[in-house]
Amino acid sequence: MLRFIVVRIGGMVPLLLVITASVFLLGQYGAGDLAMTLTMRLNDNQFDQQLYDTMVHKLHQDESPLARFGLFVTDAVHGDFGVSYVLPGTPDIGRMIAASLPISLQLGLVAMMMVVAVGVPLGVLAAAARNSFPDYIVVGGSTVLSSVPPFVLAPIALVALVAELHVIPTVSTGWHGMFSRETVLPAAILACGPMLGIVRYTRASVVDVLSQEYVRAARARGLAESQVITRHIVKNSMTPVLTVMGISMARLLSGSIFVEAVFGVQGLGNVAVTAFQSGDIQTVAACTLVTALIVMLSNLLVDLLYGMLDPRVRISA
Repeated sequence: MLRFIVVRIGGMVPLLLVITASVFLLGQYGAGDLAMTLTMRLNDNQFDQQLYDTMVHKLHQDESPLARFGLFVTDAVHGDFGVSYVLPGTPDIGRMIAASLPISLQLGLVAMMMVVAVGVPLGVLAAAARNSFPDYIVVGGSTVLSSVPPFVLAPIALVALVAELHVIPTVSTGWHGMFSRETVLPAAILACGPMLGIVRYTRASVVDVLSQEYVRAARARGLAESQVITRHIVKNSMTPVLTVMGISMARLLSGSIFVEAVFGVQGLGNVAVTAFQSGDIQTVAACTLVTALIVMLSNLLVDLLYGMLDPRVRISA
């Protein structure tokens, strides 16, 4: 198991470099002349050649983009992402990420708990009533919710649930804690995206397990249907669903960009959007690196959980 973990982590390194290099190097050719921007800002919109040359040297723009990326990676390995020369106050990028990342992770965790708490039971229900009206309602409803992107669903939910139906009395912007009332709506909107995958994979897996011999044997022994479902069906059908959960984590992180922007949540997605709109490529690259690392670690955790649910995985390993 330890060797497996080491090999997987070692395989993450080149993939992280490729992802970050794509964002960083493409940004070098599309973000404009940052040295010129800073020169005009510091000199009352008047060009000064000496100040411009100083900015070029300070920002390493006199070096090749590949060399600048090498400097970025070297500093990032030591936990230093530098400072943002574009955002107001030239904030430290590492501190911005450290302050915003826990918020996005908490929002994503609440959304994932909603996905599991709602999607898995609905998938089991659809499988138990397959090819009937409840099955069609569950699969059809999850398909509709998953088809609407978060940046469309969030304003619609605000207007419908808050302004018109008054189901939720008010929604204040900002972050109020993981278990606050204000977190319910953005987390629910974020959870709608991966809901279809969880429902469909759970349904398909449960349908497959229902046809197994040990399920028929458990029923023949006189076990109640609830015991058959909880002891035999759900546990043995969760292995394929874990794969979808790992993929869903990536979707939750990417979808949180729009949800955080609509609800004013100061998470990592909001930081990335602000940096992108300002042309702050270094901050965007740092956010990309951290997000990619989280997604890869989530997939590694899912692979490790396989062995807990299915002993055959451990034997094969």
